Amino acid sequence: MKNAIIGMLSLALALAAFLTRPTEEQFAGLVKSHVQRSPVLAKAEFKDCWLWVEVTVDGKTVLAGLFNHWWDKSGRMERA
Repeated sequence: MKNAIIGMLSLALALAAFLTRPTEEQFAGLVKSHVQRSPVLAKAEFKDCWLWVEVTVDGKTVLAGLFNHWWDKSGRMERA
């Protein structure tokens, strides 16, 4: 019984992560708001994974998006 509950909760968490990941439109808005402070985001590309999204510049991940939030490399969070 305990394993079934853990399985259902894990499935619910994965479904929530999938449904609330930031979209490409939110990424475009993020780039527009941050391009003056950080011009490196102007050439960033959006990489969609199953449960999260990544923003890469020259092959390096600079931002990650999960649960409708963006995290940078320092761990600072910003709502999408």
